Amino acid sequence: MISVFVRDPKLSLKLSLFLALLVAGFSSPAHSLPVASQSLASVKAKTTKFVAPSASPALIKELEAKVLADPKNAESHLLLGQAYLKSKNALKAREHFRLAVRLGHGSVSAQKANMALMGMPNQMIKPKTGPQTRMIAAMLGLGRTRGLGGAALPTVIDFYADWCQPCKQLDSALAKVKSNYGERVTFMRVDVDDPNSQPLMDQYEVSPIPTMVFLNPEGEVSSYSIGFTSESNISSSINKILK
Repeated sequence: MISVFVRDPKLSLKLSLFLALLVAGFSSPAHSLPVASQSLASVKAKTTKFVAPSASPALIKELEAKVLADPKNAESHLLLGQAYLKSKNALKAREHFRLAVRLGHGSVSAQKANMALMGMPNQMIKPKTGPQTRMIAAMLGLGRTRGLGGAALPTVIDFYADWCQPCKQLDSALAKVKSNYGERVTFMRVDVDDPNSQPLMDQYEVSPIPTMVFLNPEGEVSSYSIGFTSESNISSSINKILK
């Protein structure tokens, strides 16, 4: 109980009302809600309102609690990825953006996460390349297709999703390329929404879609492309693996 003595009756009434509101505010249940019980919408509002280049550790803890409580929620992973990105933790941001894409299956959260990945530095989102990828191809059974004379064929792997707009734009360019190279190249399409595609995506460290990887006959990824690319660029990459 708080009592105040003021000579002016009007001022005393105003002060009493102010104190009553103040006490009511501190006793409101909203101040005592644990982190895990706060709605995702309220945490989302905190994430999206930031104009500063960093997110507070408290906000990141709230979002981590949301992901822990519901690990298959694409929106939670998207928001946590955004918070990590604002806190300059690009590796963690990429991890949760990838999960948002995989779990979202074309939802708004999946599309936003894919766009966020596209905006990250190239070294953060490029797939694996180089001699170490030969072991990946052997382990996954790639590069076993044989052409005329029994020689192994080079392989082009196209990682896509039906909801991905740049993937649809890439389809027409790929169709023309396939007709030009015929039986000389093996073309594979990998739907990232198919759970069976996850091992392939993980091994090649695929992030945004569309991503294409170009394997020479030995199974080594010699080059790649991210996002929409032209028919001439695809042909150029294929010519390199044909040699």
